[in-house]
Amino acid sequence: MLQWLSPMYLTGLLFGAACIWMLYEYLRRKKSRVPACTVGCTSGVVLLILLHFYGDAFGISLPLTVGTIGAAAVCGIPGVLLLCLLERCV
Repeated sequence: MLQWLSPMYLTGLLFGAACIWMLYEYLRRKKSRVPACTVGCTSGVVLLILLHFYGDAFGISLPLTVGTIGAAAVCGIPGVLLLCLLERCV
């Protein structure tokens, strides 16, 4: 009954809300829609790749999978930070 109060479920809801919010912010901009989306996607993927190869020095090891790359591309840096939180919770 209280399964929806578990930390993993609440973190997943937060992650989903952040993805929707980031997409809304990218699409809300009138003039710089494509550059903003490109910079956000690129910065998230670059941070994910850096954390994959050099994250062991900081105690963070994120795998390069389709899901993590997709989350990094859609949400950018906030998505990668949420992936780090998810990695710590598990």
